Amino acid sequence: MSRSRTSAVCACAVLSVLVAACSGASRPAAVVRHAIHPRLVTPTTTTPPTTTTTQPTDPPSTSPVSIPAVPGWSAPLTTLPPGGGITSVSCLSDTYCISAGGGANQADAAGTTGAGLTASWDGETWSDPSTYYPAPTAPSGTWPVRPSLSCTSGPFCVIVDGSGYVSNGDGTDWITPVTLPTAPTLPDNPADPGVGHPGSRQAAVACPTQKFCAFVSNTGTAYTWRNGSWLTPQSFGTPVGASNATALYAQGRVGISCPNQSSCTAVVGTTVLDWNGAQWSQEPNPWILAADPHGVAVSCSTPTLCAVVSGAYLSYRNGTGGWSTPRSIDPGGVLDSISCPLPTFCAASDSGGSVLTFNGSTWTAPVRVLPAPTEYVTLGTSVDCTEAPFCMVISGDGDYTTYDPTAAPPAASGSLPTTTTTSPTG
Repeated sequence: MSRSRTSAVCACAVLSVLVAACSGASRPAAVVRHAIHPRLVTPTTTTPPTTTTTQPTDPPSTSPVSIPAVPGWSAPLTTLPPGGGITSVSCLSDTYCISAGGGANQADAAGTTGAGLTASWDGETWSDPSTYYPAPTAPSGTWPVRPSLSCTSGPFCVIVDGSGYVSNGDGTDWITPVTLPTAPTLPDNPADPGVGHPGSRQAAVACPTQKFCAFVSNTGTAYTWRNGSWLTPQSFGTPVGASNATALYAQGRVGISCPNQSSCTAVVGTTVLDWNGAQWSQEPNPWILAADPHGVAVSCSTPTLCAVVSGAYLSYRNGTGGWSTPRSIDPGGVLDSISCPLPTFCAASDSGGSVLTFNGSTWTAPVRVLPAPTEYVTLGTSVDCTEAPFCMVISGDGDYTTYDPTAAPPAASGSLPTTTTTSPTG
């Protein structure tokens, strides 16, 4: 999530290595069920949404496009179940990752709304989909929208989505989704199309431990769960156009990163929110003058070292009290995800299927590792890395690739179904 930099970036290398909650230890195979951990919220007695699931359609039959081999990255792999609408991935090791999608995301391609779904990866294969949010009966107005997922050791995973619901589980079994606590009322915004509308609400979650999670929504509201209890939500949204305005109801992503339970940084549009272990506060200055409409992403390898990406740009904060001048590291690209498990390693991905990596001093040029999405073109990509380092990058279409610098070189080329849709160059 850093932005650019030469001098300050060099400072990254001298910072102590972050002992991340997501260790490189191997995890049980995805098909093995685990004990459910204590719930974030005790579900109420309300009846859960009716499960009349409209399943995603099969991937279309299109002409394959070759993706040149990239050292360290696997050849792109075929679409995983449920077949698309993926908006988040969380990895604990090179043999355990969870992806989340489905729900209203499917309306981007098929015009229908199905169940919110997850799938787990054991290093070789994906499990059958698990439902975290049953498909509602229209017009319920509470469809699962663009879920954000965070997993930590256990495994213990939490999903929060734009519909205002949260669920937790072990990656396979999930509690019935429950509503987030009521937050302070925010100003009305004419750009808000309403809860449940595809793309209308954005959310992000980070859980550094099983006892602490933090969420942020694109309304500028921050939620904190600590030691089994909810703290009072804090809202920072201001009308669009104000000098310190949070981008209320922006269509693009929001981001959050928590190196530990006493330090979190969230980005909503141009606004930066910080958690100090007791409360949230809003930074007086925006991280950039104008965030890309596709959204922003943030990752912090330590409490003092964070990076943000948005569009072609990257900016970093290294404890000196401000954000660096944004620098273009992906010309023509739309960066929408970043993961920095170490001060000396980051990976950022863009919506066109390209990635960049950081080695503690410099960023590589963008390289194409996935075909550009052709069905779920508005969902972008997601990347998550462990300390090994190991990374997974997955697109909205469900196509994915993994990074392992010690793995054997990939085949000469890989190919995935795609069309001739124009996408940002890598």
